[in-house]
Amino acid sequence: MTPKTLLQVLRRRWYAAVAVLLIGFAGLGAIRSLDPVYWTQAEVSFVAPKGEPAYWVPGGDVAALVPFAALVEKRVNDDSASVNLVLSRGTLYGAGVKHGYSVTLPNTGGQWTKSFSRPVLAVQVVDSSAERVNEVLSAVIERIKEESAALQQEQDVHGALITTVTTPSSPEIIFGGGTQTDRVKGASAWLALSGAAAIAFAATVERQIARRRGIPRGAGQ
Repeated sequence: MTPKTLLQVLRRRWYAAVAVLLIGFAGLGAIRSLDPVYWTQAEVSFVAPKGEPAYWVPGGDVAALVPFAALVEKRVNDDSASVNLVLSRGTLYGAGVKHGYSVTLPNTGGQWTKSFSRPVLAVQVVDSSAERVNEVLSAVIERIKEESAALQQEQDVHGALITTVTTPSSPEIIFGGGTQTDRVKGASAWLALSGAAAIAFAATVERQIARRRGIPRGAGQ
C-alpha cells in the first residue's frame, strides 16, 4: 500500500483510526501515572544466648530457635499492614506490589514439602522512594526486636536472652523503575504502537467493507 493509498484509506475510515487512538490515549494515562518503585530486603536472625532460657532446648542446635522465630513472625504480622507473600522465594517487587512490606519465615523445603530450619525472618519492603523504604525497613526490624523481647519477658526470662542480628547491616535499596525519563520513553513507545494499530485497523476496516461490496482491492483509487 502506497503512502497516497494509505492517506485515502485514513480519510475514508478516520473513525476506525480515531477509535483505536482513543483507546491508546486511555492507556497512556496509566503510563504517565506510574510512580517510581524502590525495594530492599534483609534477614533478621535469632541468636541463642550463652545461657539457657526456660524454653531453650539445649544441645547447640539452631533449629531449636525456629519455633521462637515463628512466634515472633506471627506477632509482627497480626493486626499489621504486612503483605502476605504467597511465594516463599518470591519478592514483593516481582509480585507487582508497589507499596508495602512482608515478614516471613523462609521455607527451605521444596515445592511440595515445607521445611523451616533457619531461625530467620526475611523482611522485604517496597515503596515509592528510597527514604520511605529505609524508614519502613527500620520500623519493621525494630518491631521484630520489640516482639522478641516482649515474648521472652512474658516467659519470665531474665539475663540470658535471645538476641537478633540483621544482615546485611546496611541493606541495599534497589531502584525498580518509574522515573520521569522512563515515563517519557514508555509514553513514546505506546504512542508509536497506538498509531501503528490505528493505521492497521483502518486498513482492515477498508478491506472488510470492500469485500462486502465486492469491490476489488485498490479499485477506484
